[in-house]
Amino acid sequence: MTSSPANWRLERLSAAARETAEIASLSAGLSLSAWLTKVIGETSAAEGVTPRNDAATVLEFAPEKNRSADDEPAAPRPIQTASAVVEPLAPRQPANPGAAMLSVAAMAPANLGTRSDEATPESLVADIAKRGVRQALIVRRAANSTDRYEIICGHRRWRAAQRIGLARVPASISDDNDARAILASLSENIELGDLSALDEAQTYLRLLTRCAVDMAAIMGASGRDRQHIVRTVRLLGLPQSVRHLIGSGRLSSEHAYVLLDAANPEALAEAITGEDLSADAARQRLGAGARGEARP
Repeated sequence: MTSSPANWRLERLSAAARETAEIASLSAGLSLSAWLTKVIGETSAAEGVTPRNDAATVLEFAPEKNRSADDEPAAPRPIQTASAVVEPLAPRQPANPGAAMLSVAAMAPANLGTRSDEATPESLVADIAKRGVRQALIVRRAANSTDRYEIICGHRRWRAAQRIGLARVPASISDDNDARAILASLSENIELGDLSALDEAQTYLRLLTRCAVDMAAIMGASGRDRQHIVRTVRLLGLPQSVRHLIGSGRLSSEHAYVLLDAANPEALAEAITGEDLSADAARQRLGAGARGEARP
C-alpha cells in the first residue's frame, strides 16, 4: 500500500538538489512530492525502519556555492556513457565537402532523433526538387551491415529526397554512438528553430537518464542554459490533456512555460484556447491572481 505524499519543505532544497530530484521524478512519472515519499518509503522498508509521519518532512542540503552573474559558464566536459567517453560536441559545418553520395534506399531513421512527427515541409521539398540536397546528411553504419545506414541528422531531407525520387544524396558517415548521435540531432534541430517544446524535453530527459550525459555537454550542444533545460523537462509533468494541446500546436512553447507556474494548468490552458490568449496575456492572468483558474 502506497502512503500519501508527505508535506515536503521543498523550498529548503538547493537548486541543484531540486533539479536532480525533479528529473528523477519525471522519469518515474510521479510528482516530486510523491517521488520523494516513495523513495523514503522504499528505503525505510529496506532498512527495516518506520518513517515518521506525524510532522512535516524537512530536507537539509548543503548550500550551493555563490556564483557571480558575470561568471562564464563552465566549459563542456567529456560525456561518460556506459561504454565509452564521448568528447563534447563540436560545431558542425553547414556542408561537408567530404561527403559521399549514398543510396537513399539504403538509409533508415536511427530512431534516436529529437522529432516525434514525420512531417516534411513543402518548402523543403520544393527547394530540394529545384536545387538538390545541399547540406549533407549525417549517417552511421547500421549494426552488422556494411551497406546499410542509420540517419542521425537530415531525416526531413531524406524524406523529401524520397518524395522527389532522388536515388542518391550526399551524406557524411559518422561513428557516433547513441549519446553523440542524439546530441548531434538536438543541435541541428534547435538551430532550425522549429523544434517543439515537448520533443526538446523528451530529448533532454533521454540524454540525462538513458544516456547519462553530463549536463554541461547538453548545454554545449543545445546552446541552452541549465535553467532552461530543467524547466523544459518539467513540461513532461504537465497533465496529459495539456501536453496534448502543446503537441498539437494549439498551445505554443511560450504558453507551455507559462503553464508551469499555474496552480491549475488545465484551467489556464482552457482559458488560453477558449479566449485566444497570448502568452503575455496568460502571464498577466496569473499575475493578477487567477493562479490558473479560468474566469467565469
